[in-house]
Amino acid sequence: MIKLIKNFGWLLIYLVIGLISLFPLLWGLKTSLTPTYDYGILPEYFTLEHYKAIFQNEVLYKYFYNSIKVSFGSILIIIPLALVAAYGLSRFKFRGKNFISISFLILPLLPSSAILVPIVSYFNKLHLYNTIWGVIIAVSVFNISLSIWMLRNFIDNTPRAIEEAALIDGLSSMGTLFRVTLPMIKPGLISVIIYIFINTWNNYTFSYALTTSPDARVLSQAILAFIGSWGTNWGGLTAMGIIMIIPPVLFFLLFQKSFIAGMFGESLK
Repeated sequence: MIKLIKNFGWLLIYLVIGLISLFPLLWGLKTSLTPTYDYGILPEYFTLEHYKAIFQNEVLYKYFYNSIKVSFGSILIIIPLALVAAYGLSRFKFRGKNFISISFLILPLLPSSAILVPIVSYFNKLHLYNTIWGVIIAVSVFNISLSIWMLRNFIDNTPRAIEEAALIDGLSSMGTLFRVTLPMIKPGLISVIIYIFINTWNNYTFSYALTTSPDARVLSQAILAFIGSWGTNWGGLTAMGIIMIIPPVLFFLLFQKSFIAGMFGESLK
């Protein structure tokens, strides 16, 4: 009986924590599905008027396409560079190796807002200001250091004996990386890809600082359209937020098995 009461108490605690964590999301979903100025806990009725207004705006499709380009463009830039760098840090010995490894943890702590002015000035000189490529390069630079550090940890946990056998058989270091090591760290690689996608998809700072033209804006900037001088369109704002959540959630659900295996250092069979 005591064990049953204890289990029920823990279950109640987990439910309370879960409700507190999900409350902002549930409240946002409720607000996006109720009429404007309906702020009651229990809505009178549900409506899709906010979502219809969003999908009828053709400009938002351009923003969505730009967000896709920024996210996947960053992945295509970061992953090859981070993979090679992580393999070098993990498998080769050279002077300053420990300092470089530590710096990859320090660089992500640098607030992007502190260096926005020189970045904007520098990108303007490179003719990358107000372009999608400028945003892709900026977010790639600020995500690559932690990606290298994560991939290095995954490579450190793989057995060297298999790589040494491949080198003895005549494979080069790059051949060993892509033909032997890469398949072994596949779950970890997918975890890093998901991390990059979520970070770049939700990026707002660099997109706002480096773009002024509607043709180069991303979906996160569309949220500002619902905040005006005469008030905030909470229905449209929350509906836009729910729409922005969907791609990362689908991306995670699609690769959740590999993501969980990568986070816990397991291998998939």
